[in-house]
Amino acid sequence: MVRTTRQAFTLIELLATLLILSLLLALLFPAVRMGLNRAHTAKSSSNLRQIGLAFQLYLQNNDNILPQRFYPSASPRTGYDELLLPYTGGDTSIFQCPAHKKRDYPFEPSYGMNWYYDNCSVLLVKNASRTILATGTLGSAGTGAHRADRDSIEPGVLDKTRHNGKANYLFFDGHVELLKYEQTLAPDDMWGTDFGKHDEALPDTYSP
Repeated sequence: MVRTTRQAFTLIELLATLLILSLLLALLFPAVRMGLNRAHTAKSSSNLRQIGLAFQLYLQNNDNILPQRFYPSASPRTGYDELLLPYTGGDTSIFQCPAHKKRDYPFEPSYGMNWYYDNCSVLLVKNASRTILATGTLGSAGTGAHRADRDSIEPGVLDKTRHNGKANYLFFDGHVELLKYEQTLAPDDMWGTDFGKHDEALPDTYSP
């Protein structure tokens, strides 16, 4: 019978192996992170498209009048997202962006409605394909906000760089674009006109 001997790894070999593994991980990590960021961006875009569809269905049942982004005096607390839930099949996940790190839904959604169009007829939107309806928000606590307001500091702070320095924007015609914030201001202003209708009652069609 031939006796075989098992040779153990030397310390140098172990160190060399660990070094190679660390180099491989260092090379793979950016690619994994980039892939994850792309997946989050795509999911966010899908969320906003579904929100856009829910808005369209809501408008059909409410004489083309948009909701208010949030009703502070309502009990229970009610935002545009609660009004859209009957048109999403009750799916609340579309109001939560996977790239939004500090979520606390249902108190605040990851996306805010362009508050310029609170309680307005959608017929007032002059260019539906170039006017923003909703986008990602941080709010004063970083947990999101119902209000997407380019002019406010809080509580309508926009999350302008959520997706690698850009943000997803839902337009009134239902399409979504990934843009830098500056692109929403020039050469065309994509925010529209503030009609000042920011404090009205809940629509009669809503029943919590």
